[in-house]
Amino acid sequence: MDHAATDRWQNAVRHLLHINRPEQAEQLVRRRLAHHPQEAYAHVLLALTILNQKGRLAEAIPVLQDAIALNPQSSDAQYFNSVALLRGGYSEEALQAIDEALRLHSWSATYLGHKAVILNTRDQPKKALEATTIGLQIHPGHDECLYQRILALQKRRKYKKATLVIAQLAYWHPDSALTHFLLGEDAMRAQELEKAEKHLREALRLHPTHTQTQRSLLHVKVQLGEQAYRQHQPMEANQHFLEAWQLSPGNEAVRSNLEQLAKESFWLKRQLLRLDAKSASIHEQIANHSNRATFQLFFILVPLVCLFCIPLILLSCYAAVQWRWHPTVRMLNKSSRKSFTERVLPIVALGATLIGLVVSICYWMAV
Repeated sequence: MDHAATDRWQNAVRHLLHINRPEQAEQLVRRRLAHHPQEAYAHVLLALTILNQKGRLAEAIPVLQDAIALNPQSSDAQYFNSVALLRGGYSEEALQAIDEALRLHSWSATYLGHKAVILNTRDQPKKALEATTIGLQIHPGHDECLYQRILALQKRRKYKKATLVIAQLAYWHPDSALTHFLLGEDAMRAQELEKAEKHLREALRLHPTHTQTQRSLLHVKVQLGEQAYRQHQPMEANQHFLEAWQLSPGNEAVRSNLEQLAKESFWLKRQLLRLDAKSASIHEQIANHSNRATFQLFFILVPLVCLFCIPLILLSCYAAVQWRWHPTVRMLNKSSRKSFTERVLPIVALGATLIGLVVSICYWMAV
């Protein structure tokens, strides 16, 4: 047998799978099978190319059964058969297949990692931890074993131990999207939102289509926006909510927050909201019979009343000026004499009103 030629075509298939071209890899394997129909490993690779194509799971299982029939001692055939069965929802059969693969080749971290996947799927985290312990003894940095160990610890609510394993994963795979996703999730759990945002952004950059990362980042952005809003930082809050909207256009919670910020961006709306909050506080103090609160309420009401009465006052002033300057009225005023009180009292009243308005506005702007 020409081992060099065999290695070349197998390496070519693996390369095509690595660069996400399973259709071309399948064509290459089928050409090989046309000349070597009894080659068991060619059937394994054919099943692998089919498994990498959506909607063709049912085709892969009989191909793997053929590979096992041709070579019952093939641990890889049993392993990929287990993968296919698990994807099809046959977890019991998948567990039996991976146990057979481990019987044939017990010293494989990949097989043990996949066994942990099945056990976690079956909600057996204790057994999954046992599988990952052996797998990590074989290969301390095996990504699947580390990830399944984290999931098993989290299922058992041992979050501190899970954090330590996440640190191990970050040591062995610092540039992995999964690593940054788990670091972000762990930071979210600890309410370290800025740190969580940093890791989730990096995870999304490395794997832009990962929906769970998108959901987690959306949650963090909303929390950061609400936090900035509570700290009276509307610009920062608006930026967080806009980024959240880009992650999930149409999200009702984000829409509500953006609309609230838009309303509060108007000066009058802000003052009315301040007035509402201050009035509620003063009414509570009045209920407790506080005289000072009654005095404060007066200074709250004066600018509010003036605010709504200013257009009417200006209109009245305009009408009064027109009346005063009417020729007949001017003639009558010249021929009549007003007392000192009649002349001074309106001026004093106007001055007192203006002073009261200025004092109340100054008080309002200071609170």
